[in-house]
Amino acid sequence: MSINIRIFLASLIIISIPSCTNLPQSVGNNQSVPVHRHPSNKLQFGSQAILNRCWTPKQLRGSSRDKRVHRPLRNPYRSPPRITKPTYFNSPLEAKLRHSIRHIIPARNKKIVALTFDLCERTKEKTGYDAAIVNYLRKHGIKATFYAGGKWMHSHPDKAMQLMADPRFEIGNHAWTHGNMRVLRGREMENQILWTQGQYEVLRRQLMSQLETRQCPVPVSEMNKIPPVPLTFRFPYGTCNANSLQALADYGLPAVQWDVVTGDPSRKQSAKAIARTVLRNVKPGSIIIAHANGRGYNTAKALPLFIPELRRRGYQFVTVSELLKSGKVITAKTCYELKPGDNKKYDRLFGKGTE
Repeated sequence: MSINIRIFLASLIIISIPSCTNLPQSVGNNQSVPVHRHPSNKLQFGSQAILNRCWTPKQLRGSSRDKRVHRPLRNPYRSPPRITKPTYFNSPLEAKLRHSIRHIIPARNKKIVALTFDLCERTKEKTGYDAAIVNYLRKHGIKATFYAGGKWMHSHPDKAMQLMADPRFEIGNHAWTHGNMRVLRGREMENQILWTQGQYEVLRRQLMSQLETRQCPVPVSEMNKIPPVPLTFRFPYGTCNANSLQALADYGLPAVQWDVVTGDPSRKQSAKAIARTVLRNVKPGSIIIAHANGRGYNTAKALPLFIPELRRRGYQFVTVSELLKSGKVITAKTCYELKPGDNKKYDRLFGKGTE
C-alpha cells in the first residue's frame, strides 16, 4: 500500500465516524479493501484554506472561454477512470430515501432551498464550465450542489477540484457519461455510478498529494473537510427504473431530482423567464435544477434576478445533503421532470444516452 493511501486512510479515522464494514472488492490496480463508510452527522464540504492557497484568484475566476462546448470530438474518450471501484461507500439508504426525491417539507416550514447545477458530458463531447455562475455564487456566499458527471470531472480536473475544495459547494454524482438509467442494465448501469465515484476519488487523492508535497502550503488535515465520496446522485435525463433505484440505494446514494425546472438547456429561455419560473414555483424545501456546463443558457444572467429576491423573502440556500436532513423527504416511485411519464421521449431520442 502506498504512503499516499495510508495517509488517506488515516485521515478518515480522525473524523468521528461510526464503525465500518469491509466489502470484498478490489479497487482499480490497488488491491486495497473498500470500506463501507457511514457518513458523519456533521456535514462539511470543503476547506477555504485549500481553496485560497491551491489556486490564485485569477485561476478561480476562470474566463468566458471555459464555457465552450466541443462536439463532436475527433477522438472521443472511451477509457474507464483509473479507479473503477471506489474505496469508500456510503451506508445503504434507509427506506424513506430509496425512491426518487422531489423536494422536502422543512421542519417548522423553514425557508430553505437547494440550488443545483448539472455538469453533464457524454462520450463524444467535451462540455464547458460556466465560470460566471460559480463566480456569482462565491461572491455572494450562496451554497449550491453541483451534479458532476465522471467524464466531466476527468476532462475538467482542475475545475472539479476547485468545486470540491469550496466549502460552499457539494459535489454530487451525475453518472459517468450521462447514461439513461431507465435503459441501461447490469454492469453498464453500475459503471455509470461507480466510475463516477471512482473519478471523484482520483481527484481527491490528487488534491491530497498536492498538500502532502507542499505544492499547496495547507495542513493535510484540511482534507478531512472534503467528503471521500459524493453523497447523492442525480439521474441523467431524469430517468430511472426499479433496478437503478435499487442499485443507488445499495450504494448509499439518494436519487435527487427536483420540483423547480429552470428550463435553461433551451436556447430560447431568457434570464427573465428563468427568474420568473423560479420565483413563481419555489417553496420551502424546493430543489431547483439548472446547468453550469455551458448548456445553461442565460442562467448566469438569471441568478441576480432571483437570488436577491429569494433572500428578501427570507430564503436561505443549503446544499442538497443539508436539505435532506432538514425535514420530511417527499419522494416518488418513478422518475420524471414535472409529472409522471413526461420524460419517456428521451428513451426514443437518446437510447442509452451515453454518446
